[in-house]
Amino acid sequence: MADFDRTAMEMNTGILNGVTIEMETIEDTLEKSIATYDYPYADGSDLEDMGQKAHTIRFKCYFWDDAEQETYSDHVELLNSLADTTLMDFVHPKYGLIHGKIQSVAVMHDASIRTAVLDITFIEQMRGSTESQPAQSVQAAAEEAYIEGQAAQEEMMKRDIAAIIPAADIGAVTGTLDAGLSLLEQTDGFSNATRLFVAGIEKRLAAAQTVVAQIKSPADSLLTAFSYTATLPGRILGGMAQILDKYGQLNESLKTLPVKFISRLHDAFNDIQDAFRDFTDNPSASVIGQAANAFLYKHAQIAAAQRIALEAAYIYAADAETSASPEDADVQMMTMSELESSLAIVRTRIDAAVEIAREIDALKTMAASLLTQVNNVRLEREKMTGVTLDNPMPLHLVCLKYGLPYSDAERLIKVNHIPHPNFTKGQVTVYARQS
Repeated sequence: MADFDRTAMEMNTGILNGVTIEMETIEDTLEKSIATYDYPYADGSDLEDMGQKAHTIRFKCYFWDDAEQETYSDHVELLNSLADTTLMDFVHPKYGLIHGKIQSVAVMHDASIRTAVLDITFIEQMRGSTESQPAQSVQAAAEEAYIEGQAAQEEMMKRDIAAIIPAADIGAVTGTLDAGLSLLEQTDGFSNATRLFVAGIEKRLAAAQTVVAQIKSPADSLLTAFSYTATLPGRILGGMAQILDKYGQLNESLKTLPVKFISRLHDAFNDIQDAFRDFTDNPSASVIGQAANAFLYKHAQIAAAQRIALEAAYIYAADAETSASPEDADVQMMTMSELESSLAIVRTRIDAAVEIAREIDALKTMAASLLTQVNNVRLEREKMTGVTLDNPMPLHLVCLKYGLPYSDAERLIKVNHIPHPNFTKGQVTVYARQS
């Protein structure tokens, strides 16, 4: 297969069944089923609308290895997913999260140049009516999904705890707790296994809390807008969410370095998960101790994915404000490399969480909102053209020469990595204005 010219294509980024794809839409079909009835001596036909046919999306997705990325092997993972007979999640760059199945795949690949092109036909599952959705900022979308995700995770916790403790102790899961008492103090009357499990959970959470005990969550923290139930799952998830929130505050000073901030949170959350998994316990309670470790490790992984996605949304929203009014901003606009690097870290955590909590749709919603935001920025950056300056000149004069507002100068500094704006020279990328 001859190598393809990626620079000549208008590609978007999507996620199909957990695999990130660089895609080019070929055909997007929305078709109605119309029955026609003809009558003798009557002109024309009588029409009856029988509803919509399947929404079919045909697209090419490209995988390749070069100095910037290595995605060639990902196409094999996508092909292997055809064996899955359940509905697939498709985060479409225009439609957001949709569900459906792959109808067909045509594969063209060449291992010698590590390049593959998949021509895919995807059919959406029962799309129903299409409604115009109001525009929503990435921060608002992520906050809404976070609250939904926490509620869904609490329900999941109830089921997980019920599967661990004796069936006769289900009251320990559903009963209302006193906020002024410890968890263990409220397990009188339940079996020894349940008491040991609750004691182990409380001990592990207390150990994690010690690291950030001196950190206070701000008054405007999103946690203040969500009320966890006064039950055992609610207390556990609420405590876990506070710990993760405080780790964000602990690294607040790094938010001016977004990729480093996200990377630091990623490492910190891994440390928390590992601490839960490797927590030593009394050998006589090893079975219950292992159950507590596995339970907290699993739910820390899910909660951490939601939290880091929320933090990324805050960063992207702040970057959008900076991009809109760079002259009033205290921080520089993020580069596409920074946006994509931070998104890759967050996507890794979300993908891992989805594998163990597919029923929490909020995880997919958060992934879709972050991907949409980065794609929107990419589209804006692609509306640019290269110009060559014959002589060095101040960047503000470059803006004037090409009909751009002075406010674009701050953006161009960031996009072009211009070290000395008063002596701009050579090849410069500027925004292409429509005449």
